[in-house]
Amino acid sequence: MMKRIKPSKRLLLTFCAVGVLASADAAWAANTSIVNCAQVSAMTEGDSDSTVNNAVWSSPMVVGDAKEDDEACVALTVQSVYDLGDAPDSYGTLAASGGAQHEIIPGLKLGANVDDETDGKPDPDAALDGTDEDGVNIPALTDGQALTLSVNVTNTTAKAGTLVCWIDYNGDGQFATNGSESGAVAVPAGTTAAALDVVMPQVPATATADTKGSSYARCRLSTDTLTASNPKGVATDGEVEDYKVSFVAKPQFDLALTKKPKAGQATTVKAGDTVTYTIEVLNQGTVDAQAIVITDYIPTGMSLDPSDTKWSVSGTTATTTIAALAAGATTTVDIKLIVDSKAAAGTLENAAEISAAQDDKGASAVDVDSTADTNPANEKGIEDDVTDNTNNDEDDHDIAKVTIAPTVDIELTKTLDKDTARRGDTVKYTLTVTNKGPDNATNVKVADVLPSGLTYVSDDAAGAFDTATGVWSVGDVANGANKALVITATVK
Repeated sequence: MMKRIKPSKRLLLTFCAVGVLASADAAWAANTSIVNCAQVSAMTEGDSDSTVNNAVWSSPMVVGDAKEDDEACVALTVQSVYDLGDAPDSYGTLAASGGAQHEIIPGLKLGANVDDETDGKPDPDAALDGTDEDGVNIPALTDGQALTLSVNVTNTTAKAGTLVCWIDYNGDGQFATNGSESGAVAVPAGTTAAALDVVMPQVPATATADTKGSSYARCRLSTDTLTASNPKGVATDGEVEDYKVSFVAKPQFDLALTKKPKAGQATTVKAGDTVTYTIEVLNQGTVDAQAIVITDYIPTGMSLDPSDTKWSVSGTTATTTIAALAAGATTTVDIKLIVDSKAAAGTLENAAEISAAQDDKGASAVDVDSTADTNPANEKGIEDDVTDNTNNDEDDHDIAKVTIAPTVDIELTKTLDKDTARRGDTVKYTLTVTNKGPDNATNVKVADVLPSGLTYVSDDAAGAFDTATGVWSVGDVANGANKALVITATVK
């Protein structure tokens, strides 16, 4: 008869896990094995071939008594994975170059995604690791701008972290380690998908030229102690993201103006003439301009032609407005001025300048190299048709010149000393030249050819009268002056 064994009424199994995984634990080594063991730790009856609860829990039972069949262990290999960068390798990207490398752990990341690589992926566009480059969006950077990056970070570990970002401002292919190209911010434990501000050094005024328009940025997050001196190297946890960044020159508002007589316009004119000038306005900047006010300073001796209705006149100034002028564009406007009837002979200088303008947003604009105003007296080193600031000549102001030809009114009178004469008698003719102005007369000549019934005897012109041609070289006659010549002849 078989002996009936009384079944156990209770069975207690004890499990032991060796090599526990803990996030942000610096002791978490690569490819760690987690051993999970179980043992019968108690029962009413004794075990026939094992010793119940004989394990020392502080030690793995992997090396326990192989004869003991009331215990069993299994091992789980935990594979460590890493995040590396994808900027060109001069920044430290490949592992062999000491590149930035982070072990990926739960709860510590930049942006929404993080993926792993076996090595860095140097790329001119920093785009080979693009699936996880979502922590920060860096817009085109402007020379001289103040810069704060908004970076999305998560740190749900039990340890505080540090976020450091670098931008290669000078285009030398490296991230500076002295803080001149980096900013940092603390990331508290328990941070969940928060946008943190990283205050960066101001973008240098020469960044666009230095970088030839583009360079690279890097952000690193870790619970390690990261500083400006750590743009590359191994971190025990976290993530690295690289980005290609672009630079643009600071927007410049820069208008220039030139003025000259209109094509085909004579530059020597006389009283009463209409003179047409062409004013050219150039947008030499990178910002569209609008509401550009042009002021023309009408000189003494001229006035605005009433038919020129594009201009409004007040006293000795005329103004007109150009509605809009795109960056890089040029436009022209003409102005007609009439030479006064009493204008003095000589050179008339007519100036025009930009007296006001707005930028593309409708704000009063500040020109980079000129001051928009209505004060011609503050112009220095004035040069005609110059669109730069050579010799301190502001390029929003220009002059044009015309010559007013002299206006003279020469009157000639001729008298005879007798009304009748006999053959052989002597007669005297007096010629008087009078300049009634308003300007001086020059090189005046009078022709007086004696008729065939008279014979030349003499004159008082001291050689200025040519008896062969009958031309009297009077010379210059001042305004209001007169000169006379007496010719003596006999009647044939």
